[in-house]
Amino acid sequence: MRAIDIEYLEEGQKLAKPVYDEAGRILLHKGATIKKTYIARLRELGIPFVYIEDELVGPLEAEELIHDSVRTHAIKIIKNTVEKSIITKEIDLKQIHEVVKKIIDDILSSSGLLVSFLDIRSQNLHLYNHSVSVAVLSIITGMVLQLDQLKLKHLGMGAILHDIGKGIDPGEEHTTIGFDLLRQNEEVNLTVAHVAYQHHERYDGLGFPRQLRGEQIHLFAAITGVANFYDNLVAPKDMNKRLFPYQAIERVVAESGRMFHPKVVMAFTRNIAPYPIGSLVRLNTGHLGVVIGLHENYPTRPIIKVVTDKFGGLQNVFPEIDLLEEKTIFIKDIITEQERKRLGI
Repeated sequence: MRAIDIEYLEEGQKLAKPVYDEAGRILLHKGATIKKTYIARLRELGIPFVYIEDELVGPLEAEELIHDSVRTHAIKIIKNTVEKSIITKEIDLKQIHEVVKKIIDDILSSSGLLVSFLDIRSQNLHLYNHSVSVAVLSIITGMVLQLDQLKLKHLGMGAILHDIGKGIDPGEEHTTIGFDLLRQNEEVNLTVAHVAYQHHERYDGLGFPRQLRGEQIHLFAAITGVANFYDNLVAPKDMNKRLFPYQAIERVVAESGRMFHPKVVMAFTRNIAPYPIGSLVRLNTGHLGVVIGLHENYPTRPIIKVVTDKFGGLQNVFPEIDLLEEKTIFIKDIITEQERKRLGI
């Protein structure tokens, strides 16, 4: 199984993971054989990539942090909430509370906190997909920081609603608008409103709207700010500008102590796999290999199935290397789909 850009998707290939439409219904089931009409529909929905079966890679299984059903339901609820807030200038929190609880419960019931797959998401629902992803990333970061259940819930609420003001004004004013929308609701904990207000503040004081710095920024807003920044890099509105996870993580780390609180950056990066399951990578030895397993707390040292010799020739036997044990071997870079085709792999 591996991720493939829609531009390189071909007839006859088989899906390794299902694809959902904008209403959260299954559009294409796992195992579906790709046709031209399917590719056209995926483009129409703004879905940039899918997971396909790959004989070279083989079947790979890793537990998702949250189930597809929970994610699609959350997207639907946040979409309805934002659209309603545009008309009424009010927010119905009951369903948001339930969604955040389901997300937290799903994460707690999983075997680990590692983000090991890329999200297949429609760009036509960018704001809502983004809100849910930021909530998931923020919650797992909060878990690393050992926040209690109540604080996790407030963090999740703030993160999933951090862009609520964008439904009214997509510019910088969305932070103030979101804050005002949330704080006027008596059911909203004020820390939730401050996440919407402060998630664009910077550790160095150069953010907006109030140029807060350092510890003046609420921890939940600092966490959401990092998650927001990262998700906008790996899944921007213009997917032609998207970065690989390892590139986005490098950007996050580079901003530690400037944009972001160093403690938050350390917690955030502990559970993001820079090379997701199914990635084809080049090792410093010259060999190419596929990421087939990950280690929680050591995401940069995955388990690799080596598929070529050091000159790029396909091997008959595919040995596995655990980079956590092989200290002198490391990943040099990731192989793009374009390069994969050129290499004939």
